[in-house]
Amino acid sequence: MTNNKKKLGKLLVSLFMVILIYFTLHFQKYLDYFNILYLVIFFIVGTYIYKSNLFDKEYRKISLSLASIFSILFLLGRICYNFRYNSTYNIWIELFQIKSILYLSGYFSLFYPFFINILPKVNKINIFEKFKLPKKVNIFLLATIIIFICWLPYFIIYYPGLFTGDSISELTQIINNFTNLSDHHTVIHILLSAIPFKIGMHLFNNINIAASLIIICQMMIMATIFGSVISFLYKRGVSKKILLLILLYFAIVPIHAFYSITMWKDIIFSGCVLLLTMELIKLLEKKQITYRNSYSFIIVSVLTIFFRNNAIYMYLLLTIISIFIFKKQRKVILSMFLIIFLIYGIVKGPIFNYFGIKKSKSTEYIAIPLQQVGRMAYKNVTFTKNEKKLINEVIPLETLKKVYNAEIVDSIKFDKSFKIEAFEKQKTKYLNMWISLCLKHFDIATEAYLISTLGYWYPNIDYWTVVPRIDKNNINLSDNSLVPSKVKKLSDSLITKKIPIYGFIWSIGLCIWIIIISIAMIIKSKNKKILYVFCPVIGIWLTMLVATPVFAEFRYIYCAYTCLPLLLLSNKLLSKTINKK
Repeated sequence: MTNNKKKLGKLLVSLFMVILIYFTLHFQKYLDYFNILYLVIFFIVGTYIYKSNLFDKEYRKISLSLASIFSILFLLGRICYNFRYNSTYNIWIELFQIKSILYLSGYFSLFYPFFINILPKVNKINIFEKFKLPKKVNIFLLATIIIFICWLPYFIIYYPGLFTGDSISELTQIINNFTNLSDHHTVIHILLSAIPFKIGMHLFNNINIAASLIIICQMMIMATIFGSVISFLYKRGVSKKILLLILLYFAIVPIHAFYSITMWKDIIFSGCVLLLTMELIKLLEKKQITYRNSYSFIIVSVLTIFFRNNAIYMYLLLTIISIFIFKKQRKVILSMFLIIFLIYGIVKGPIFNYFGIKKSKSTEYIAIPLQQVGRMAYKNVTFTKNEKKLINEVIPLETLKKVYNAEIVDSIKFDKSFKIEAFEKQKTKYLNMWISLCLKHFDIATEAYLISTLGYWYPNIDYWTVVPRIDKNNINLSDNSLVPSKVKKLSDSLITKKIPIYGFIWSIGLCIWIIIISIAMIIKSKNKKILYVFCPVIGIWLTMLVATPVFAEFRYIYCAYTCLPLLLLSNKLLSKTINKK
């Protein structure tokens, strides 16, 4: 009788949770109309919940925590996304309503059973297996070649490659022999791209061939980096199945193929972040850190901070954490980081000044404040005379109201009437005004911030990821696809998020959630030192949360995707090593 009561109680709880999930998804407009298939789907969901061990003592706390966090993020993200272009409604009014409790309960009912079921299974996975390949097989070379070959069809379809406005800007500087060079597009990437381009022009005198050589070199670099990951994991005894899955992840998943043929500094930078992550694992594995066994760390670090401007902020965070992690070897660690910062300072200072390389403008760092003030204008707040005067000196207030775009700051900073010089002359005044406005209109300021960073923490965003063409340009670069247009259209469909299930591979928010789950599992295992490996990716993610110009720019956080396999395996890779220490 007791068992029957327990079963009945569990059945009622499961039914109640399913009802909560249904009404949440319906009123949050995921299910707009009734469909008989919903009955089948929710019957399966109900059965799944009923069979779940909802009170598992070992995983209850972590499941409760993750389900609660993601429920809040999902509700908040949905509200922000729905109301991002609403100038009259306040998202906080929508959030703090009784119905929001219903929605939170519904999301929690969806997430909690998932975590309580999946986390124990994930934790039981054995990633190690003793096996050896024949001596003639070089796993690094084999993996690199396989990845490169799998990407070749994309290169043929989109020959000579994918070139956006930023790509054309870099090519123009190369063609004009680096006149008016600035570090807006990192100098190291321009110089690296110039080598194959100049060789191509010298040998063939054809801009398409020369541009295609840039892409081929980039494909080779990225395939080599990914191949090194396979080799790195093979040497540490990772099983055949896991290695094969990672190989397929890099070779077959369209993200890496599309990005390998796109001329962006973010691509090789993301490869460098992956190499840096491997170097951090090596540091944790070493019994004694010396200059001789850490020179590769210095080289990779220098490359990483030079391939993207915001990487230096991530590196500052990494430096501070490294000092705490390696307390017994602080002198060596400090001297290593001092060498890296010294190289950075000399290159960015005297060398850049000698060659007349200009620094990036402040608009790259004040995107969030511009979006916050822009949203205030968009929502018709009352500004004081002094505030109006200062705003009008940078951009006319009425223009700001019209050009404001909740998703991207470019509509403001690229407007003809926008004058960054006014801000540059009076930075302190504008900083004080921004702080004052944020305090006075705290609700709008926080609302604008959440919307401006939305794609980096909320999974359900629809925003472009790849530009499957060559942007309009004045350098005679043209799209010369080597396949019929029907094939190209089919390939274009692979970048959409509208394909069910498949579309989730393009979700930045989902990737970040997976990383957060990995971090939670490491905290649960009490091997917190392993979190050190996550510093590069989390550091870059935090820089996006502080100063992103776009609310969901995939390439800006592509490093999360390149590093994902290593981050997921880091706990099991390092737990034995750290426990021995």
